[in-house]
Amino acid sequence: MFGALLCAVLALPAEARNFAVPPKNPTITVVVPDNWKVREIDFGFSARSPGEDVVFYVEYASKKKLDAMLETNRAWMRENEIDDSVKPIEKEMDFNGLSGTVLRYDTRDANGKTLVDFVLLSGGENQVIMLTLWGSEEERAAHKAEISAIMNSVRPIR
Repeated sequence: MFGALLCAVLALPAEARNFAVPPKNPTITVVVPDNWKVREIDFGFSARSPGEDVVFYVEYASKKKLDAMLETNRAWMRENEIDDSVKPIEKEMDFNGLSGTVLRYDTRDANGKTLVDFVLLSGGENQVIMLTLWGSEEERAAHKAEISAIMNSVRPIR
């Protein structure tokens, strides 16, 4: 397993950072471009695009705490003036061999129309990992290559 992970890290561009999530007994890796501002948060990390117009979060918790984590994120939406009254579109997707559930909010924030995606992935035994992506269609389009690279980098550790 270590050899495969090392090869994957060595194959990455020099301007990217590789994160194993969760830090103890990791089940996935995620790569974030170096020019994105990364900071540690309570249960993971956040990354902001240059200009800070698109935000990406990776969080993890026990499956027993999933409802609490979702409620915390609804509160985060309200704090950031994101309308959370919209019913999200729910879709099952494959993330490089990991099955995931995407909750997409096509909504509004203080700047106008915006999109918020919550992606729920299995984090192994009794763990769940949540990826969050927030930005308008225009903001996401401006960072399309970087966002695609981040989302395509989500890989299970086998």
